Amino acid sequence: MEADPVLTQDEIEEYSRIKCCVCGERVDADEVAEHSRRCVLEPAPNLRLQLDKWSIISASMTPSEQRAFLHMRRTEELAKVEEIEASLAKRMPQLWWMGGRFGYIISSKWCRSWRSFVGVGRPTIETRDRPPSPIINSDLFDIDGTLRGGLQEGLQNDYQILEQPMWEFFIQVYGGGPTILRYNPAGDSLSLGESHACEVAFEGKWRDGRPDTGHGRLFDPFSGRGFDGEIADGFLWTCKGKGLLKSGSHFEGEVIQGLPQGPGREVRPDGSVLEGTFDRGKLHGLGRFVDAHGMAQEGEWEHGELQGI
Repeated sequence: MEADPVLTQDEIEEYSRIKCCVCGERVDADEVAEHSRRCVLEPAPNLRLQLDKWSIISASMTPSEQRAFLHMRRTEELAKVEEIEASLAKRMPQLWWMGGRFGYIISSKWCRSWRSFVGVGRPTIETRDRPPSPIINSDLFDIDGTLRGGLQEGLQNDYQILEQPMWEFFIQVYGGGPTILRYNPAGDSLSLGESHACEVAFEGKWRDGRPDTGHGRLFDPFSGRGFDGEIADGFLWTCKGKGLLKSGSHFEGEVIQGLPQGPGREVRPDGSVLEGTFDRGKLHGLGRFVDAHGMAQEGEWEHGELQGI
């Protein structure tokens, strides 16, 4: 019988190393601990942990100071939430060029924890001696960072929908996330199961339950209205979009500092229409103007003046 081949010293060293399941590198057994500290699997963005503000605040408190502080927190937070709810109930809806409804999605599990903390929900051990953790919406996501299918709305189910003032209060007090902002052009339900609930990205100031001044991206799939870039005081500012200018005109195209720029279409409040290429808000180049009575002028324009007449 032929003898088994003898391994070389290089082969022995190679096969004795441990293969890292993250990066695939083979590591000596005595180097595993060091390798694990520098080779870490990056979590999905929606699943990252957040700082626990209570752990930081309470670190220098005595037990009696903690109890007094918790009593104050419970009382003040519940009063603030009731104040926000009353304010939202009295608010009159304001017309805007996007008529749908905005809402923030928050985990029902976290909401139940907060309700337990302030004394309006079922008591739990977790919130008996401390506030809830930072907002954790990670239970609504799969491991790849996408929202799980089949989620159900309701306090005893998976998620609830908050209007902006309520979400802003919770995120300021507790931190956490991630933010899940949705827009429904129909203006009623914002259930995640609704196919017309659109994902929204916006950072900035809100007014009357809608984005007012800041950066973001949103388009209504039915009307086509929306923006990708910056809005100011509720109007298109520096962005591409289809919406309202501060002048009162409806515009579709690119806007720079509130003025149409490049190819676009403007419908003025008096019903007249301008189509063509704009430069700092005026037709410049090939364009067409139709007045409120349907009379049209078209040709080459220079800074708002039709040439060749």
